[in-house]
Parts: sequence; C-alpha cells; structure tokens
Amino acid sequence: MNLFDTDRWNEIWETISRNKKRSIMTAMGVFWGIFMLTVMIGAGSGLKKLFRANLGDMATNTCFFFPDQTSIPYKGMPKGRWWQLDDGDIEAVRSQVEGVQYVAGCIWGNNVNGSYKERKGDYYLMGHSPDYQKINPQRIIYGRFINEIDMLQRRKVCVIGSQIWQDLFPGGEDPTGKTVQINNNYFTVIGVMKKMGNMQIFGDPETMFYVPFSLAQQMYGRGNRIDFMAMTGRDDADISLLEKEAKLAISHRHMISPEDTKAVGGFNMGEEFKKVSNLFTGISLLTWIVGLGTLLAGIVGVSNIMLVVVRERTQEIGVRRALGARPRTIIAQILSESFVLTFIAGVLGLAAAVGLLSLADNIIPNLTQNEATRSVSWQITFGIGMLSLIIIVAGSLLAGVIPANRALRIKAVDAIREE
Repeated sequence: MNLFDTDRWNEIWETISRNKKRSIMTAMGVFWGIFMLTVMIGAGSGLKKLFRANLGDMATNTCFFFPDQTSIPYKGMPKGRWWQLDDGDIEAVRSQVEGVQYVAGCIWGNNVNGSYKERKGDYYLMGHSPDYQKINPQRIIYGRFINEIDMLQRRKVCVIGSQIWQDLFPGGEDPTGKTVQINNNYFTVIGVMKKMGNMQIFGDPETMFYVPFSLAQQMYGRGNRIDFMAMTGRDDADISLLEKEAKLAISHRHMISPEDTKAVGGFNMGEEFKKVSNLFTGISLLTWIVGLGTLLAGIVGVSNIMLVVVRERTQEIGVRRALGARPRTIIAQILSESFVLTFIAGVLGLAAAVGLLSLADNIIPNLTQNEATRSVSWQITFGIGMLSLIIIVAGSLLAGVIPANRALRIKAVDAIREE
C-alpha cells in the first residue's frame, strides 16, 4: 500500500465514517483497553517505587535481634528464663558469621527534655553504634554521625533530628559545635539528621537525640548490655541463612538451646522485602493479564465490526475481483481499515493514560511532606510506552486478519449475484 495514495486514504476514511456511531463505539473498546493497561502498569510501578522510597536507603538484607524468654530447658537452665544481649554478641556475630557486612548495637533511651538557651522541648534519646548509619542511612544535613572514637571515649556528643534542630535553632543556623542540655546533662552537637524514608524501625529520627551507645550504656546503668542488635549481610549473602547462624552464635554465648526458636527474637527485613517484592510481581502479572484481556476484547470487537463491513461490501469486493483486483490488494484494503481504526483508538488511549499519570505526578507529591516519596514518579517508562505501541500495532493487524481472510474467500460471480 502506497502511504501517499490519497485516494486510498480517502476510501478508508469514508468506509470508517460511513457509520460513525458504530466506528466510535468499536474504537472505544480498544481505547479503554490500552488506557487501562497503561494506567494499571503506571500505578503498579508507582506503588512499588513508593514502598521502596518509604524504606529510604535501608539495607533490605537486614535482620534485627532482641532477647526474649527461653522456651526450652538447656544445660540445667529452666525454660522461661530471661537473658540480655551484650557487647560480646556484636563481636561474636561479626567474627563467627561469614557474609556479615555491618553489625550495630542499639540502646533504648527514655523521653528526655532537650533545650538550648531559652528554647526547649520533649524528645527521645537513643544510643547507636557507628554501623547503624550504614545499615539504615539518614541524610546528614550538618556535621557527621557518631564514629568509633566517640564510642571508645564515651564522648558526650549527640546527633539531633531535623525537627529538634528547627525547634531549638529556629534561625536555621548550623548547630554543630553548640552545646545542648538533655535533662541534666550537656552534649555537644556533632550533626543534624533528616529521615530519608517513612519506614523507621526505632521511631522517627527527626525527633531523636542520638548518642554513642557506649555512653548510653553508662548513662542508664546498663553495663555492657544492649537492647537491640542490627545486622546486614553482604549483597551476595542469603540473609535467612545469616539470621540462623547469628541466632546460633548468640544462643551459644547465653546457654540457650539451639532448638529454641523463641528465645532470640528477631525481625528479618530481607524476608519481608522479598514477600512484598513477590506481591508486586503478582500485581504486575495480574495487571498485564487484565489489561491485555481488556485490550483483546476491544480488538475482537473491531474484528467483528470489520466482518460486518466485509459482509456489507460483498458486492463491491466481488466487482473488484471481477475487474482483476489482486488478492493482496483486497487484503491490504481490509487490513488498512482495521489498522487505522484500531491504531487511532490505541494511540488516543495511550495518550490519555500518559496524561492521567502525568497529572498524578503533579498532584500526589503535594499530598506528602516526605522528600523521598515526593520524588516518586507514577509515569510509565519509555520502554513500556514503546511496548504499548507495539501491542497496538500488533492488535490492529490482528483485528483485520479474520475479516481479510473472509473477504478473500468471496467469489466474484457469487458476490455479483447477491442482492
């Protein structure tokens, strides 16, 4: 078919516009199919990005451990015994479990009163070791996080959350080096932290004072005990296997039965992330099934209408055959008509879907204050857009195959005799 043959294009347009209502209603099926497919793909992708943004930069292959009551007697120790994590557990996991990248200890603090000059407020205090910033990174606005020297020397330093910074230093000045009062103690501010995601394991970092966990142990009379321990494996490590090995190392140190599954409590972020990832994979698969099913229904509608058109033009096709029209010319005519109808409807549906997703990109960020979630895009990628166009082209050609085959089987003599 010559793309510049204006007579052919006029003929196609006249055929389609001969019954405008029928053509529009048929095209709506294709329009709706590609529109729904594109919107659902964009929405599914956006939700997945939103979930990951809420995690911030937290390592997904992470486990958290905490002490619980034993449930099995072991080596003369009764069940129901309480025990405590300590500094030695950090070193045991770090040295005995192959594949571990970072291990951090955490101390639960209390509600505290923080003040600077005449400004004050109620906040929360936690003790962390330096590795925790690598396990669950937050954005450092000013200064730095706690380091090993702070830990060894039990320095009275703190990292403050951005909300504390705004409350105690409303002018937006750099607070590093300034001295703040926390209850009856004085600390030097070494950094300001802003959270990078909404999913936080130990509370909102923007309203936290973070101090070296060795200092927190001293402040709260914990000795060498810790409340929580966080562990991150290397990228190529199986976090479920590391979790089991870490629990065994901890159990061995505290005379806990290796068969006791309750004594060492834990939360495996890697397994939870895998479950959510599988959920989004299922949603994506369902999206394609539903979207392609809807689009296929529209294509079938176009094919049925083209069969009606072929039936209505039986005599015309017969005359053309009698005058020497080649079969490929007849096929090209029917395929062209179905292609134009389907392609135009598909492109309009794709454009409408992209427009709706662009509107979502402009509106949704205004509904949240979190920087990570504000940057999430709900728009489809260029690759998905090109794939959608390929589906439209393939569908438009598919819609004309059966009608074209039906037209090819029309015999010239029978068609001329038919009234």
